[in-house]
Amino acid sequence: MRQYACNMQSKSANDEFFYAKRCRTLPILHTITYVPSYPNKLRIFLTNASSYWQVRCYFDNKTVIRSLRTTSKRHALQLAKLFYEQRLIDTGVIAQGAVANTQDLSVNNVANIMLANETARVKRDEITNGTYVMLVSRIRKWVLPYFGAVQVADIKHTDIERFLYFLSDKQYKSMTITQYLNALHKVLECAFKHGWIEKIPTFPKLKSSSTPRGGFSVTEYRALLRASKRLANQVCDPIKVTHRTKHNNLFAPDANIPREMTWLIGFMVNSFVRPVDMKLMQHKHIEVIRNGHIYLRLTIPETKRHSAPVITLQSAVRIYEHLRSYYDQQGLATADDYLFLPQIKDRAAAMQLIDKYFVKILLATGLRFGALGQRRTLYSLRHTAITYRLLYGRGIDLLTLARNARTSVEMIERFYASQLTPEMNVGMLHSRR
Repeated sequence: MRQYACNMQSKSANDEFFYAKRCRTLPILHTITYVPSYPNKLRIFLTNASSYWQVRCYFDNKTVIRSLRTTSKRHALQLAKLFYEQRLIDTGVIAQGAVANTQDLSVNNVANIMLANETARVKRDEITNGTYVMLVSRIRKWVLPYFGAVQVADIKHTDIERFLYFLSDKQYKSMTITQYLNALHKVLECAFKHGWIEKIPTFPKLKSSSTPRGGFSVTEYRALLRASKRLANQVCDPIKVTHRTKHNNLFAPDANIPREMTWLIGFMVNSFVRPVDMKLMQHKHIEVIRNGHIYLRLTIPETKRHSAPVITLQSAVRIYEHLRSYYDQQGLATADDYLFLPQIKDRAAAMQLIDKYFVKILLATGLRFGALGQRRTLYSLRHTAITYRLLYGRGIDLLTLARNARTSVEMIERFYASQLTPEMNVGMLHSRR
């Protein structure tokens, strides 16, 4: 009897242990979040067993759960969308066969096949993953909700025009509407290539104009530097820790602006880099050159299909040396450490934080919007760098500038040089040989 009691007690302890272990891996109810514009079966959540977000979805009569390896909820939602699309692509061949057998040529089914083909293009390095993600976003946002169950053979020119009016009512600009129409066109093009429709309906043509990004004048640039220094020296009240504070309160809206934001602003204006380059840049990507000219050679990882080195202006050398000395005192200036906010290993979260800091600086200086009403962002610093070279560079040609900025001459003329006026270079106009 005593042996039986001991066995029962041991079994009860084991059950309690396994139950406690199981509870640690169950979703925390208030963290369960559905992914917007996607099926309700796709959701993310947190557990007590890990600080990382998890994704869960029902596929092929079974539930699939994966760790997203990020503590940022916003980044987790993006990764969950990619996870869902990848699962659809993994079954793309089956879906394609099902369409051929059942003749269910709805936009929903054909779009899945088209996206599977686009993923293959990503793997062949024909398009970037960012291009694919944007295409998926447009397909899921409005194309499928509007056309989802409609058979591709039933779509006429008038239906596409109604879709255009629908998007116009959403207050989208011509460029955005064009991108949604292009996404729909890719679906119909896929159907045409498979022989499921005889021809692609005529698409309406929209007249769109490109709005240059709002750069900063020299006076505004100096105001940004002064404001970032002033905000970095402000003493804020202690921050109440809530579910919105992350990374030791760094995400709190009233947190101090870090000192390195001044260096970041100056570095971008003197180096032509994009914000995505700042996210990935490590000390091993930077080489100080002193050979008659003093500059930094940036061998940044490939972004937007550009991989050529970038040459900075001389001022970037001084900024970088101050930055490196500052982080070296904290043990965060090794070759593999990131340039800005290196203590945050989740680089998507780091960029979100840098964006918030920069918006705070813009609001403090009243420079949130440009002269044409553009909403200024970190990208405006790159615009400023390129515009300054066009204004103050002696005899610089567009091809050299475009290659160093990892862009094209067409983009320089379209988005940067378009804002220049003859009076800005009156000295060159008045010059004599």
